[in-house]
Amino acid sequence: MYEKMVALLTKTLTAFTAVMFLIMTTLVCLQVFYRYVLNAPLTGSEEAARAILIYVVILGAAAGVGNRSHLTIGYFYERFPSMLKKAASVLYFISILSIALLFVIKGWDLAQRTMMQTTPALRIPKGLIVYAFPIGGALMCIYSIGLLKGVLGASNNSQSSQNK
Repeated sequence: MYEKMVALLTKTLTAFTAVMFLIMTTLVCLQVFYRYVLNAPLTGSEEAARAILIYVVILGAAAGVGNRSHLTIGYFYERFPSMLKKAASVLYFISILSIALLFVIKGWDLAQRTMMQTTPALRIPKGLIVYAFPIGGALMCIYSIGLLKGVLGASNNSQSSQNK
């Protein structure tokens, strides 16, 4: 059940990120067209593209944790003995969880402090842009906790089957 929910969340997050990337690319292309062809630049398009980029990167990183598609050095990992592989996996997911918690705590604090500041062209609170960090961090926490439980559960299952 949990795996199906996480898979659905990952697919939804990946699709949302792809759509946002498409919107950002379209916005930048329109900005270039309007500026250099029509000599009438779009107001706020650069700020909007920057805000979308921040969300695409942070939410894409969260989807990468869910897909387990972040960079690893598989060459060395595959040569580890099984106990060292489990230890490396636990360290890997604890590291991701630590950084994700930092995103949530510090990102929330920064978002709250910047809610009174507005962007020059769009006049939206900067805190809305900064909320990408606690949102992405929370998603990374969900993924890394689930993956960490899977690694620890797999090690407990293999130990219990060896004891029988």
